[in-house]
Order: sequence, then C-alpha cells, then structure tokens
Amino acid sequence: MAIGLRKFFRKAADQAVAASTTLVDCTDLAIPVAVGQKVHLRMFIPFTVGATGGFKFQLVDPGSSNFRVSFTAIDGVTAAPGSQVSIVQAVSAAFANAWAVAGTHQMIIEGEVIVTTAGSLKLQMACNSAANSITVLKGASIDVTIL
Repeated sequence: MAIGLRKFFRKAADQAVAASTTLVDCTDLAIPVAVGQKVHLRMFIPFTVGATGGFKFQLVDPGSSNFRVSFTAIDGVTAAPGSQVSIVQAVSAAFANAWAVAGTHQMIIEGEVIVTTAGSLKLQMACNSAANSITVLKGASIDVTIL
C-alpha cells in the first residue's frame, strides 16, 4: 500500500441548481493539487432530482496526463435490478443522464488522476434539462489520498 496524504472534504450545506444546464462548482467539493501528484479519490454525492430532466456531473481537472475516473449513479427510489447507470472516463467530461425518477439518489465517483497542471480537482453539477432541478445534499464527501 502506498503512503500518502489523506484528506476528507464534506459539503456543509445543500446546493441547488434550478432550470439550468450550465455546470456550476459544487461548493466544499474541490481538492487543491500540485504538479506531479497522483490523486486517488472516492466521492459520495447524495442528490435529488425532479421527475423530468435528469442530472449532469463533471469532475474537472486543471490538466492531467492520466485521468481514469468512474461515475455510478444509483437510483435511490426504484428498487428494481439495473436501477443504476455507470461510465468510465479517460478525460474530464460531463456525465449526464435524463433520469426521470424524482427523489434522492447517490452518485459514486472513484478513480485516479495524475496532475500535470497545479490547481484544483473540482466537482461540478447541473440539470440535464432546463425543465429540471437538482440539489447536491449536505454531507456529500470526498475521501482522497494524494501521493
């Protein structure tokens, strides 16, 4: 097991976006990084959406030569098999889905980023449709190890 600096970030308050498909930073959910750092992260993001429109999330990096991150959205309302959607990304890009299940759900984001430009890794969110609203809930968290 590699030895590194472990940090934990937790969202202090709910944050809502209504009727906008423009990505905005999730306050309290940014990781300051330096050139050459290898970042292992796991995010737990509880969120609510309305009955139409879905969600959009993106992990934005300041520049990386290695970006391997998976996103898994878990339906917190429907108990049926297959009530999740996933994607693995090799570059920073939005993960969007037109999920039409009103309620509270979870986004799990896991991966590794090797940083080539100093700045912050930050989570952004938006509605997938302007007819929707999304709220990232207080308690959303990032567990990160920086090597």
